Amino acid sequence: MERKLKMSVGIGGPSIIMIFVVLCLTTLGALSLMTAAADFKLTKKTAEAVAGYYAADSEAEEILAAADASLKAGLSPDTDSYSIPVSDTQNLVMRLEINGAHYSVLSRKLVPKTLWDYDQYQIEYDDTLVE
Repeated sequence: MERKLKMSVGIGGPSIIMIFVVLCLTTLGALSLMTAAADFKLTKKTAEAVAGYYAADSEAEEILAAADASLKAGLSPDTDSYSIPVSDTQNLVMRLEINGAHYSVLSRKLVPKTLWDYDQYQIEYDDTLVE
């Protein structure tokens, strides 16, 4: 009797590899979708912050133009400190120094509307030993 040798690849090994590849590609696809969504949200927040800042900066330039016009007319501006809202949490604060018919900007910076409350997050620590 003659024996025939069968040389075939089993179906188990390639199927396991194919399942593993599909799982890896699905996981990578889900991760990139989550990353794209997070990047989109961050881009939206950044665009809103930049638009708010430039709107406040434009208003500050209008205030400077009004102060310049009043100084040229011989009048003194009402105040030398201005606070312009940028967002719900920040203001653009500008301070002027008036020297006769001229002014100079001492500071122009973003400041938070509220100060950080350190006591709110203070943890009470009891250093006595528990027996």
